[in-house]
Amino acid sequence: MKKVKFIFPLLLAGALIFSCSDSSSDDGNDPDPDEGTEEPVDPVDPDPDGTEEDLPFDISGIGGFQPTDDDVAGWELIYEDEFDDNLNDWKVWEGGAFNNELQLYQGENLTVAASHLFINEKRETVTGVVNPFDPTVKQFDFTSGRIESKAKYSPGNTDGATKLRISARILLPDSDGLWPAFWSYSDPWPTNGEIDIMEYRGNNTMSYSTNYFYGTSPGTILTNPGQTTFDYESESDLSKSFHVFELVWSETSLEMMLDGEIINTYDANDWQYIDQLYNKFENVVLNMAVGGDFFN
Repeated sequence: MKKVKFIFPLLLAGALIFSCSDSSSDDGNDPDPDEGTEEPVDPVDPDPDGTEEDLPFDISGIGGFQPTDDDVAGWELIYEDEFDDNLNDWKVWEGGAFNNELQLYQGENLTVAASHLFINEKRETVTGVVNPFDPTVKQFDFTSGRIESKAKYSPGNTDGATKLRISARILLPDSDGLWPAFWSYSDPWPTNGEIDIMEYRGNNTMSYSTNYFYGTSPGTILTNPGQTTFDYESESDLSKSFHVFELVWSETSLEMMLDGEIINTYDANDWQYIDQLYNKFENVVLNMAVGGDFFN
């Protein structure tokens, strides 16, 4: 089996694991040689030798779920990022976004230190482009950060693989209006699908959501978000310790996991378009939006 592991903390701090079942020499990247070849963006000030005193906020004493070798037994590592150097493997989003979100994404809100990636939201008045596809300049009252993997991954197009496993160890915030998310997609959306492994509202620290989207025409979804959204209710406050959020992606299902336990399964027998997603390549995304449609 093949496994991929990223380790990074989101604002947060965390570990990510990508994994595919069955051994293979393929790296899981999109075969398009022109995809993701732009110069790497490294807007952060990495301090790989730093200590927890160098971090944007104190995480000493914060525990949480920590995967063991047994948790990933049988999976072959494809990729990992422990965020102890730079963001050369990631695209940094510059500009606003969608969904009526309020923030301007910029590299200055990303910090790499002591093997952690922090995404820092700030209340500040700045100007920037509406989004990377619309160069119109507008004013924003908040800033935050978003990164996307330059490599694309797919369980169906990785030679010899039957499953892909993606995971992140994350410490979530507890502030009103914050919308951190861990997900995958690629353009033109939604023709390559979108899989939401974790979407969270900072004013409700006892739950988070999973979802998926698919369509055959750009800008038009065939899935029904009202039906596909799954809300997980936790017995404990998710902002008090680190948690591992995971997706196991196969041709017949999308399994959503929290701390090693399956919390929701989108099975192809019960849910449409799961099998169509299988051969799609997607980028992995970590971001923290401010406000937006997720808050109704």
